[in-house]
Amino acid sequence: MSRQFIFFTIIVLLASSANAQLTKIKELELHDVSSASVDRLGNFYFVLPSGIIKKIDPDGKLLDETSKEVKTLTLLEPWNPLKVFTYSSKSQKYQYWDHHLNFLEEKTLDPSLSISPSLVCPAYDVNIAWILDVADYSLRKVNLTTAQIEIEALLPANWATDQADFVFMREYQNRLFLLDGKKGILMLNNLGKLITTIDVGGLSFFNFLGQELCYRVGGNILLLDLHTGETRKVAELPNPDTISFTIITDERLVVGTQKKVTLYSLQLASR
Repeated sequence: MSRQFIFFTIIVLLASSANAQLTKIKELELHDVSSASVDRLGNFYFVLPSGIIKKIDPDGKLLDETSKEVKTLTLLEPWNPLKVFTYSSKSQKYQYWDHHLNFLEEKTLDPSLSISPSLVCPAYDVNIAWILDVADYSLRKVNLTTAQIEIEALLPANWATDQADFVFMREYQNRLFLLDGKKGILMLNNLGKLITTIDVGGLSFFNFLGQELCYRVGGNILLLDLHTGETRKVAELPNPDTISFTIITDERLVVGTQKKVTLYSLQLASR
């Protein structure tokens, strides 16, 4: 199933040639951004080397920033802007922040839930989370309030290796997406079982636009339809070796490099 899916998407990609129209809106002097993300309202979040999180609107205006530094942050998830989630694998603690990035609370992950919790991300319910335990390369869906494990599943054997570099995890539309920076993206169902893989190395982030998964291969910005398996290229960026991350929304394309973050107005071509 996985091979058929990947083959199909590559064929569609090669047949696609329509690119979006990009217009530069603003350049932000944000250097060495370690993490970046977007909430459901289209606001962007950037974690700076100082540990400060900045919230930027679609036009590049600073909305809010944290007064408390977030050191050794492993995962940032602001999709619910009323309760932004952050996690640090070093301390095994997770934090919540309000829509103005005021600190709400910090909790330590219950040790009974995982031996080596490399990644933790929120699920559909604020009290439910997914944990990637690299001690045995298992995924666990857990209740953070009751410290109960609801679902447990092992990763595919060829992804569960000491060479793995898992850097991001996200639940979306009743599926779980796990990113290995060296190999690509695992797409799993709500039981943690493999649906398919997207084999592309060098990624540090992906996001979603409606029913499409948004990611970058070199300078190409790609959208993968989660229902049909069709992939389309919507933009091509110069100097791909300098790009650290990209984020796409229905109105904006954000491109981050070591020296700056650039916001573009985006007009997607009709499908």
